[in-house]
Amino acid sequence: MEGELGSGARIAIALIVIGVIISVIFVILGFTRGTTNQGITTVQNSMDSMSLAQFDDYDQKILSGTQVISAIKLFEGRPVAMVTITTAQNKKSARTGFNYGALLTGTNASTLITTEMTKTNSTDSFYTKDIAVTNGQMKYNMIYIPMTESGTDPFVRPTAKFLAEQIKDTTGTIVGVVFTQQ
Repeated sequence: MEGELGSGARIAIALIVIGVIISVIFVILGFTRGTTNQGITTVQNSMDSMSLAQFDDYDQKILSGTQVISAIKLFEGRPVAMVTITTAQNKKSARTGFNYGALLTGTNASTLITTEMTKTNSTDSFYTKDIAVTNGQMKYNMIYIPMTESGTDPFVRPTAKFLAEQIKDTTGTIVGVVFTQQ
């Protein structure tokens, strides 16, 4: 009889210990989940800040033609529109430019010239235009050779000066940069 009582007590104690261990594990998991969520939020906020910071160099700044070509190549393959408005192109059709990278709405598919770049309000420091999406896919222009061909409208002279201004879509998200030759 005594042996049975001792055996039952040992089983009860073992069950209580197992229950306590499981409870401690759940408390630790709950704590680490909260900490992990906080960490993920912090990392996401940092990534958002870095994403916006990449456009700081192209907000109301004067750049050389060499810097413009470098900027266009820097954003290669990313969903960023880069428009160059050269003096030659501007004379043919005011405020239209050559669209590199992600194509904007109103960009001619064969000439890759985007329709007139306009600002929603005259006081805005940015242009407003959306990225073109067809069947859920963005289209890109990764052919940069015309920028380097002297005597053509898209030619970006290395020593020329360009005003860099941001392009925002209708939601206010920065989607590109316009470089206007001065």
